[in-house]
Amino acid sequence: MTITDTQTVVTAILGHEFHYARTAEETAELVEAVLRTRYSQVYVWDRPCLSFRDEGGPSFPHARLRITADADNGWAALSHMDARPEAIDGEAADSHNPQATADTPALLFDPEGDLWFPASASIPLEQARQAITEYCRTKARPTSIAWQPGQWY
Repeated sequence: MTITDTQTVVTAILGHEFHYARTAEETAELVEAVLRTRYSQVYVWDRPCLSFRDEGGPSFPHARLRITADADNGWAALSHMDARPEAIDGEAADSHNPQATADTPALLFDPEGDLWFPASASIPLEQARQAITEYCRTKARPTSIAWQPGQWY
């Protein structure tokens, strides 16, 4: 009988650099790196994601979590997308802050396209930490925060 190891690999793209985590400790460190990086994406899969620069790349799963973090001011915004046709939550969804006020900052979704999250997507950094950690553990859109329809893919 053959046993297959189906260990989960967390891939975080910080800026344009790929970083990987395979253990709980590495994942916790990677989540902190994500929160220190302005723009990042997180994928959870049974193998590392590959860049188009890698042999055999590009290679990504159907779902991803995109994060804009403003660590200096204590805010982050998240976007979740699952492109599988059978995915219940396949539509793009942005984090939602039901306590957002006129002072809640809007964060940039895509600096190359000048696309912005609505201010209502900005959540406190601690909530973002919990949601990203949950995503890394479950591979599913986090339930620890509220969501609203996303504007961008």
